[in-house]
Amino acid sequence: MTFATINGNRLHYRAEGDGPLGIFGHGLLGSIEQLDEYMPALTTLYGRSRLAMYDARGHGQSDGPADPAAYTWATLGEDMAALVAELGEERAILGGASMGAASALWVAIERPERCRALVLVMPPALGGSGVQSTEEKRAIQVLEMLAAAVQNFGVEKTIELARNMPGFAANLDAAEEQERWLRAQNPLALTHAIRGVVAAPFHDPEAYRRVRVPTLVLAHEGDGLHPARAAQLLGEKVPDCTVHIAPDPEFWRTHPEEFLAEVNRFLDRVG
Repeated sequence: MTFATINGNRLHYRAEGDGPLGIFGHGLLGSIEQLDEYMPALTTLYGRSRLAMYDARGHGQSDGPADPAAYTWATLGEDMAALVAELGEERAILGGASMGAASALWVAIERPERCRALVLVMPPALGGSGVQSTEEKRAIQVLEMLAAAVQNFGVEKTIELARNMPGFAANLDAAEEQERWLRAQNPLALTHAIRGVVAAPFHDPEAYRRVRVPTLVLAHEGDGLHPARAAQLLGEKVPDCTVHIAPDPEFWRTHPEEFLAEVNRFLDRVG
């Protein structure tokens, strides 16, 4: 574990393993620790790559601005691109889950010299409000409400209010897990990063045709924040794109052997 100053912010990262450099970013309200907990299969890639994971600006142990305008796909993508150089390479295999996936996609479009391949897991609702479904818009509104509640009432009061909201948790154990997760968040992520990312425009879908590197997309059905529609959109627009859509949101986490099989097949092809 170490820190580096990236675009004016002190970011926390970890790089382990041997081989071609890969960088993997977590999702909104995530961290390196979250990746370790929910995607432990990533660590098995250390045998074939030098894999770096990092806390995005305002997340985990990283610093970040107290300004939603500083959390856009451009600023997040520039951080990922700068980390490639910080780690001493010109290009890397870039990827991530959710917010991390969208950040890597931005780099492939706007800083293609830094990207040699893409691994995108659970891409968010790409394309903007004009193509987003009612379910997608509703899920995004929940995030906006969370940020507003934390800003106006603080984390503890937000948790108290959330306990009474339908869908907060399926049972008592799940509710306690949700509360623990909220309390562990970097306050910058809960207030500024959510509002910044939600308001930040995605590229026009036609821009995805500019991605000129091999791309793997792993998505799933049944999730408004990470719709299968987004993965299908990438499959239609990105010239060299392989898409796998699982039947439910927990599939890739609960079937790590299938997740690794798809990633390893892709890495075999990329070299």
